[in-house]
Amino acid sequence: MTERELRKLEITIKSKMTDIRERRVSLKDSGIGAMLNTLKKVDEALYEKILPEYKLLVTSGNIIR
Repeated sequence: MTERELRKLEITIKSKMTDIRERRVSLKDSGIGAMLNTLKKVDEALYEKILPEYKLLVTSGNIIR
């Protein structure tokens, strides 16, 4: 995966997290889990950076499941 594709994936993940937080899309329908798994395979450091924010989002209880 190129650097450009990696940055695009990061932006997409953060955008999906915003959509989930604002209740525009459900956690399941967003497909964010698959994107995070892809990110973990490609760049584990960036994955570790994004994971705490994702965990906080999931445990906040203010989402559509």
